Amino acid sequence: MKGSRWFIVFIVAFLSIMFAIEYHLPKNFVWKPTFSHYDEQPFGCAVFDSVLSSSLPQGYTFSRKSLYQLEQEDTTQRRGILVISDNLRLSDVDVNALLKMAERGDKIMLVSTLFGRYLEDTLQFRSYCSYFSPMALKKYATSFLKKDSLHWIGDSTVYPRQTFYFYPQLCSSYFWGDSLPERVLAQRVFESNEFRYETEVDSLTTDSLVYMPVAMSRRWGKGEVILVSTPLIFTNYGMLDGKNAIYIFRLLSQMGKLPIVRTEGYMKETAQVQQSPFRYFLAHEPLRWALYLTMITIILFMIFTAKRRQRVIPVIHEPANKSLEFTELIGTLYFQKKDHADLVRKKFFYLAEELRREIQVDIEEVADDERSFHRIARKTGMDAGEIAKFIREVRPVIYGGRVIDAEQMKVYIDKMNEIINHI
Repeated sequence: MKGSRWFIVFIVAFLSIMFAIEYHLPKNFVWKPTFSHYDEQPFGCAVFDSVLSSSLPQGYTFSRKSLYQLEQEDTTQRRGILVISDNLRLSDVDVNALLKMAERGDKIMLVSTLFGRYLEDTLQFRSYCSYFSPMALKKYATSFLKKDSLHWIGDSTVYPRQTFYFYPQLCSSYFWGDSLPERVLAQRVFESNEFRYETEVDSLTTDSLVYMPVAMSRRWGKGEVILVSTPLIFTNYGMLDGKNAIYIFRLLSQMGKLPIVRTEGYMKETAQVQQSPFRYFLAHEPLRWALYLTMITIILFMIFTAKRRQRVIPVIHEPANKSLEFTELIGTLYFQKKDHADLVRKKFFYLAEELRREIQVDIEEVADDERSFHRIARKTGMDAGEIAKFIREVRPVIYGGRVIDAEQMKVYIDKMNEIINHI
């Protein structure tokens, strides 16, 4: 039991040390954009949604409905609709629903690098999309190169003009076209040698710098459609990136005093569900019950094995018969002491006891010698005279103290063994 206790103490100490080491190890971040409500990685939106839920006084809710489903809801309250995705290819049904809500007075903010040709044709703009590479972002960040600048140029009566700095991989997409929407909110500064676009926009070019919109809005009916080409900024990373959260709140302030609903209806299906190692098991009834039974079995095993176990019963072997060894030891002692008469005396007493027990003859009673000798002879088949001669010859050694040598001792003992063996 003592060994088991030390074993348990060792296991608990080992697990505690491993837990402490794992807890203090640097966290491995996953830089894959998901924009998921449950994702706490840099490009998820768990922190983003949490901050907005507690910061926007008008209210901030979460939904998985499409724009068409939101438009079909019978509500008289105007809302702000927020859609964040890295590939928002809206169909004509979604675009028509979006415009209907805007016409009624809703404000829709679409944050993506792609929007679909139908929406671009309707609002008369084009977007340039740049592929995002997490490795390129890490390499750029570790090279300590300067960040690119985004200029806020919205209504100066509400917010003063301000420059925000982001890594170029987070704001590499932009808008362009011959006839852009009426109001540009933010623009990115490019060097002329790195700027790429299909149509010259002379009005946006100043010397060697080119200013291209990354956030703009278009009035539509009673509402407004707001387009933002930097979805990676609308993530946990963007919200926690120093003072750049101000840029996010300035864009969201374009919703006015409307309650905001963020929908994940246009995200990948795998990003719309809560990520869990047991998600697949819980989604299928047989696997779900297998998981439940496994957990119940483990709990029962822990309960029953926690009881005190019986101490191990040692195996007790049958004692070995040491009589022969003891006899040999005693005989050796007598032989070494040269006490031959005493050894014959003990052997004679043993013979007398055997005769009393087996044939009811007492050779120590001298008065019954004749009857005893004949009875022994009949029982053993030996000559009665020979038996009488032997017993009368050995009695002086037993009772008289006559000294004998080793040869005489051996003769007497062999004769007594002969009588015992013939009984």
